[in-house]
Amino acid sequence: MAIRERKGRASPWQCYWNNPITGKRECANFLTKREAEKHDSLIKHRIRFDRESFEREKGESKEQEEAPQEFTLEICYLAYLKQKQFTKAGLQWQMKCMRTPLELLGATPITQITTRDIEAVVEKLRQRPIKAVTVRDYIKVLKSVLRWCHTNGFCDAVVFPKLPPAHYEKFIPPTPEELHAILAHASPHIIRVIILGAQLGVRVGRSELLSLTWEDVDLERRVLRVHGAKKNLEAPWREVPIRESLLPVFQAWRDQDRQEGVDYLVSYNGKPLDRICRAWTNTMRRAGITRRIRPYDLRHAFGTEMVAAGVDVGTVASLMGHSNPTMLLTHYQYVMDKQKRAAVEALPSISDVPKLHVPKTWRRDDTAQHAENNE
Repeated sequence: MAIRERKGRASPWQCYWNNPITGKRECANFLTKREAEKHDSLIKHRIRFDRESFEREKGESKEQEEAPQEFTLEICYLAYLKQKQFTKAGLQWQMKCMRTPLELLGATPITQITTRDIEAVVEKLRQRPIKAVTVRDYIKVLKSVLRWCHTNGFCDAVVFPKLPPAHYEKFIPPTPEELHAILAHASPHIIRVIILGAQLGVRVGRSELLSLTWEDVDLERRVLRVHGAKKNLEAPWREVPIRESLLPVFQAWRDQDRQEGVDYLVSYNGKPLDRICRAWTNTMRRAGITRRIRPYDLRHAFGTEMVAAGVDVGTVASLMGHSNPTMLLTHYQYVMDKQKRAAVEALPSISDVPKLHVPKTWRRDDTAQHAENNE
């Protein structure tokens, strides 16, 4: 299996492979490299998990090929992928999520899949060494596929079993002291990652931070436009204010990148990045920090400090790109508990409550305290 470019052809990009059943060389031609890569991923998946799909190449009769074929989950899924036209990364994620469902139900007619079959997939996923949150994510992909099949008339709606609530792992974000230590030992592009993540709440990764360009920065209005990670479809982008003290920093970055002809806010040797794992690990080692701090925890630090400063949950959720405060309430509950305690303690004293409703012990203590204050 490989991809090659044949210049001068109408469809220059060719994906070729050996049929695992017949042993013959086969190929498919495409206009773009992206299309060839997608087809290459599909062929690899079929060879690894569904070799039977190549049986037709053995030389079945024409009558057999023209015979009506019952739509299985696998056939419908291939049609789903063809229509959706996922990116290469998206296609890899799809294949990862659908591996277990296809192993169990790939050959099952789409009209015969029931709730019990879905429960069997869930149980099989739970036996794998993955988190409950990951199981839910995998099942969401299967749910989307079956919903698409129902919409296109391949089957009736399938009732999905109710999954137990996922318990998200709690991560302690870096403290201000740890951030200073990391900044002191970080390379220039990691410094930008830290500032964009911890000071503007941008999701660290290709979905947001590593896709930012200078077209997204408006220094006149002092805002950064962040294109969302497809988690809030009602707000495909959001604007995050750039604090006054960071304006000189952004101006210096812009001047430097203009001289070097760089478009992306975070780059290395003038080229955009897909990941920063190795650079982040080396930075943490140089900073002498041994506990686990992920690049994504920079965003958690942004949310934590905002909540701790008393900013209302709705505003923080908007700045972080959440469609509603639910995710915020889940991850920052420990910070909000302190705020709740401080809010309750700030209430006026109830010294004017009628003595009939005040316990004697509390009344004596309160009277003594009152006398002390008068002295």
